[in-house]
Amino acid sequence: MSRIIWTLSASLAMLFVGQAHVQAQTTCPPETLGVSRTIEVDATGGPRFGEPNGNRDLLAAGEVVLTFDDGPMPKYTRPILAALAAQCTKATFFNVGEMAAEYPDVVKEVLAQGHTISAHTWSHKNLARLSSEKMKAEIEIGMTAVEKAMGAPPAPFFRFPYLSESKAAIAYLQSRNIAMFATDIDSFDYRTRNPQTVVRRVMASLERRGRGIILFHDIHHSTAAALPILLLQLKAKGFKVVHLTQKAPAQTIAEYQPPAKEAAHRVAAEHQQASKRHIRGHHRRKSLPTG
Repeated sequence: MSRIIWTLSASLAMLFVGQAHVQAQTTCPPETLGVSRTIEVDATGGPRFGEPNGNRDLLAAGEVVLTFDDGPMPKYTRPILAALAAQCTKATFFNVGEMAAEYPDVVKEVLAQGHTISAHTWSHKNLARLSSEKMKAEIEIGMTAVEKAMGAPPAPFFRFPYLSESKAAIAYLQSRNIAMFATDIDSFDYRTRNPQTVVRRVMASLERRGRGIILFHDIHHSTAAALPILLLQLKAKGFKVVHLTQKAPAQTIAEYQPPAKEAAHRVAAEHQQASKRHIRGHHRRKSLPTG
């Protein structure tokens, strides 16, 4: 009975957030980027989006989806939220579970501002290198940690760390009705400290492709500093932001729970090395097309 009450309460909370988001969209100043349309994603059967194997009909020409991985990290996620709010636009955040557990207040801020939140595993492990049981635990504990931080069920969306997938992980996510998101345009924000470099890479890729799901990370200074400039350029070039929402929330599994205690200094230290891990991880995987 308590689970039913919790689910009902969480659903009502998400409904109110959704209503506030719709109202916010209608009051966006005309000079802001805004949101051109919202796509309600049906995650039944675990559909895939983004190159190279995803649904290519998700976006029309000139449309982009803004996505952020690996956070939250307060000193970067909050400026990113401010940049998005200044342009009255929305994004999707794929949170690492242990980061969500460490900074639940930031997760709640992301939710309160009408963005979509889902999971990116518990501790950012390369799922293709794990046993079946460890792979499932990384996915499920991450989803549960994000739910606990949000105070509501997350979206049934998922992105593989390092974009490194396996047949077993894909099949498992499909069985769990969790949609998988790759990327069409990689900002490579983990490779540079220069915000202008991030802006140039993204805009150059968009000029070639004309549309796409853009991958950023809300754990880097370069991203936080680049975003206000990038959003202005998207507006100037006529690109439209599409906001992804869920048709139904994810269903977490009770047996998969985050560790009772995680040392705060370990979590912080681990993610201070996130840039190095990303570089190593991306070098290990096959390159995905971005143009």
